[in-house]
Amino acid sequence: MNTDIPFIQYYSEINKCFELEGCISSPSPTITPYIYAGYSSAPGYVDQINPSTMTLVKSFTAPSGHNDVYSLAYDGTYIYVGYNTGPGIVDQINPSTMTLVKLFTAPSGHNTVYSLTYDGTYVYAGYDTNPGIIDQINPSTMTLVKSFTAPSGHSYVFALTYDGTYIYAGYGTSPGIVDQINPSTLTVNQTFTAPSGHNDVYSLAYDGTYIYVGYNTGPGIVDQINPSTMTLVKSFTASSGHNYVTALTYDGTYVYAGYGTSPGIVDQINPSTMTLVKLFTASSGHNDVYSLAYDGTYIYAGYGTSPGIVDQINPSTMTLVKSFTAPTGHKYIFSLTQNVIKGNNYAVFK
Repeated sequence: MNTDIPFIQYYSEINKCFELEGCISSPSPTITPYIYAGYSSAPGYVDQINPSTMTLVKSFTAPSGHNDVYSLAYDGTYIYVGYNTGPGIVDQINPSTMTLVKLFTAPSGHNTVYSLTYDGTYVYAGYDTNPGIIDQINPSTMTLVKSFTAPSGHSYVFALTYDGTYIYAGYGTSPGIVDQINPSTLTVNQTFTAPSGHNDVYSLAYDGTYIYVGYNTGPGIVDQINPSTMTLVKSFTASSGHNYVTALTYDGTYVYAGYGTSPGIVDQINPSTMTLVKLFTASSGHNDVYSLAYDGTYIYAGYGTSPGIVDQINPSTMTLVKSFTAPTGHKYIFSLTQNVIKGNNYAVFK
């Protein structure tokens, strides 16, 4: 892996320097912090949002045919945008100019980029295929390095994350399945099969110790998994009506689960006990939390609304700080990402 780039998988997934070369405490890299929202529109849009004012800075309009932004990721330099196309497309965007740098077109049959992640060297695209497929992409050239085809029955890669060692793929199966994948060989290391009724992995997150798995269930369920053994540690079952865990994130203290409800709901979960701490209920019309992000200060919830809406939430009080309403036509926020890091600490990969 690279030894000279800051760790940018971001604090919502990696909050300390476990399994890494170590933390560097120094002035933060000269990056202006922004939130990025991707929309399910034709063509796709990505908005760059100023978190201080919750106003639009710049927009990226995708090329014709690059429709429906289903996934976003950031690698420390570029934003990556995955589309609902056949075959799948991933655009590499310069966040300074919000313009296209390069694009990756997947092999035939690798359709709909439902999920993206980054491991410090490569970008990974997960597809809506049966069995599931993941492409490992070289960000320097935006070309295919290797492809992973999941075991039979491990279908539809709805979620991806990375823990500093392994890639984790969550599948739309009943019960849900999560594969732990070696990025060097693109082979399965271990597999977690969820308890009966924990169906369709819609979201994944990592807190430095455990993997969290959110399911398409009513009420929603979040499983805490030990990545060393890929076994269940504890489960969280949401309150009645908190249905479909469509998004997860982590802020260094708590896990946050976003639900496909009207209005949207975000639960703040204590990872030590897997119990509810506080909840945020969105304003009327802020429906379906399809995406969550964290910027070191606030939680951001992106909604399946037309136009799209992003709420900025104070995690201490779980109350609304500000809202962003997208331009007309920028509808249904299926993905959020950020280009900021926690405080002045960042890590370097081995």
